[in-house]
Amino acid sequence: MIETDKTVKLLQIPGVVSLLLVVGLGIGSFSLLLPLSPDWAIRGGASEAAAGSVTAILMAFTILTQLSVNRALKRFGWGPVLATGLLSLGAPAILQATSAELPVILLSSAVRGIGFGILTVGGATAIALLVPAARRGAAVGIYGLAVAGPQLVLVSSAPILEQHLGKLVVTLFATLPVLGLYWTYSLGRLLNEHTRPHNSSAAQAGTHSKSTLRVISPVLLSLVIVTSSGGAILTFASQITVDASSATIALLCLTGFATPTRWAFGSLSDRYPARYLIFGLATACCLGMAALSASVLASNAAWGLTCLYLGSALLGISYGGMQSATLVCAYRLAGNSRLAQVSVLWNVTFDLGTGVGAMLTGIIAATTGFAAAFGFLSIAAVFSAIIILISLRSVKI
Repeated sequence: MIETDKTVKLLQIPGVVSLLLVVGLGIGSFSLLLPLSPDWAIRGGASEAAAGSVTAILMAFTILTQLSVNRALKRFGWGPVLATGLLSLGAPAILQATSAELPVILLSSAVRGIGFGILTVGGATAIALLVPAARRGAAVGIYGLAVAGPQLVLVSSAPILEQHLGKLVVTLFATLPVLGLYWTYSLGRLLNEHTRPHNSSAAQAGTHSKSTLRVISPVLLSLVIVTSSGGAILTFASQITVDASSATIALLCLTGFATPTRWAFGSLSDRYPARYLIFGLATACCLGMAALSASVLASNAAWGLTCLYLGSALLGISYGGMQSATLVCAYRLAGNSRLAQVSVLWNVTFDLGTGVGAMLTGIIAATTGFAAAFGFLSIAAVFSAIIILISLRSVKI
């Protein structure tokens, strides 16, 4: 009851609800077409490798945009940049309803990557600006729900929605971020007011990006190992399970536990030292990847499934909780003058970790098997936990 009251008060802060609606609409559109666009490319005659380039182009433009968002905010202000993000995500979606040709899908995916990059960096920075530092953990947790909720629901249900509603209706749903333009003017004006007091210090911080990276690097190490582990399972779930239903349950364990823990660990970060939370979450990642490694080696089917689901659940707890705990911890380490820089570094690390985890797991699995690949990630999580405790032992956060 007390926590509910605190959440309600948080939502009453000017701009918070508008930001969550804008981000939710954008992430919903991104999640809806994420599994469908490569499939449509294949139906249009593209090979599996070419279809894989759809997601690669999407994420490449996302990362390139994330690196440029802060410069755009300084030059154009919050309103135009947020509006550009929503339009870039929503408007190109309709192109995919008109054609399944690979060039059309690649072009629309590239533009949508620009929109996704703007919203991920802009959203994480905006929530930190709008909310007092003492409530920033809970705010990051609620923001995490706005991001993870649509992903949980729409990524898994997108093929079913297309099957029952058709391609045109699904792509029309994917254009809904355009509705978020209703809030961008007032939200942008409010965020400009929150940003203005920090302009001089932010400009000074912009010349010290290396020191910012150095300060938060232990936190980013923990994040990249967890997202690498998550990327490995999201990519290879079908290859490590005996059938499609087992893979589906494993992924539901991962995403189902990740969504509520992302909110919960945001709130916990306001009450407990973030370094201890990160240490515990890194330990959960270690145990989860060890259990997944055991599931691959298990000779008994029942034991194998038990390890699979347990490992996926533990990884899900770490995957969701680590996103909030590391972001809050990085904000505290860097200080209020570097919120925008932290947002960029955090988002790029997250996206790179997902891609690197899939690639690294594939390379190791091709030579020594998935058990060794998951075992390597488990050991890496142990080292990240130790590094967090040692490097932040003198910091009271």
